[in-house]
Amino acid sequence: MIRKLLSGSVIILTVAGCEMLQPPDDGIPRIRNQADVDAYNTTVSAESDQLVCTRERVVGSNIPQFVCLTVGQRDRLREQAVEDVQQLIDELGPAIGN
Repeated sequence: MIRKLLSGSVIILTVAGCEMLQPPDDGIPRIRNQADVDAYNTTVSAESDQLVCTRERVVGSNIPQFVCLTVGQRDRLREQAVEDVQQLIDELGPAIGN
């Protein structure tokens, strides 16, 4: 009898713990596949607001994750990377003889 109670308690606690791992519903639609991306993109009018999603291996994990950015975010990241590289070249160029 006690074994059944303990088994039942473990199952209930496990299920309750799994529920806590779910992200909260904050009103933002979750993008989990390309169909979700396409559905979202039909709701926005500006090209810079269109989502572009890729499967990427994020740092610290070998499991690819679905990473989504808007076209505008991708453009800003690309511009920032170019500026950062140029700043490094400007700062380190004299030190390395360029």
